Amino acid sequence: MALNYQRRVMIVLLLSGLVISLPVAAQKYRSQDGAPYNQNGRNDARSVDLDSTVERIRKETGGRVLHAETWDNDGSQEHRVRIITDKGKVRRYRIDPGSGRELPANRRR
Repeated sequence: MALNYQRRVMIVLLLSGLVISLPVAAQKYRSQDGAPYNQNGRNDARSVDLDSTVERIRKETGGRVLHAETWDNDGSQEHRVRIITDKGKVRRYRIDPGSGRELPANRRR
């Protein structure tokens, strides 16, 4: 009987320690302003999200969005957007989410 009580107390103490230590461990993965870092070590607060990227390209081209997604390209992310123009031409864009700049075209041969 006493052994079961001691086990319960130990389990409660271990779980309490885990619950208390998790927020402390999570602070290691946040920047000074509290914004989380992404997997590349960049601050997510400065990155450009897919929705704003699509909206910017759509306004610049005046075309219709066919497809948009975020790709993981060998450890670095990129936004890929396909637009069809008023003249029926399909244009592909690759955007770096960290800077918002267009990446060079990835042509297939």
